[in-house]
Amino acid sequence: MIDAAPWTDDELRAVETAVLAVPGVTELYRGRPTVGSAVAAVRRLGASEGGLRVVPDGDVLRVVIGTDGASPAPAVARAVHDAVLTVLGTRTPPSRVDVRVARVG
Repeated sequence: MIDAAPWTDDELRAVETAVLAVPGVTELYRGRPTVGSAVAAVRRLGASEGGLRVVPDGDVLRVVIGTDGASPAPAVARAVHDAVLTVLGTRTPPSRVDVRVARVG
């Protein structure tokens, strides 16, 4: 596990903005954390991060998208993955960016 600083609201908002700017992405859904990070997710609900849809889950960043159906979903998911890593800049990257396609077209 990478020992990174906790995610800030600004970082997560920047990730959301980058994801929504990827061609083929039509929607960003709230990711579901695993049981292991459920306590942190509950804490966020009461904080300002409650409305954010990108979910940090330990050293994994969870992103759930809908696509337009015109672009191949795997290609859109790869582009989202790359956009997330690009927007993080000098921040220690998560060990994995988990991009899931919840809806096509």
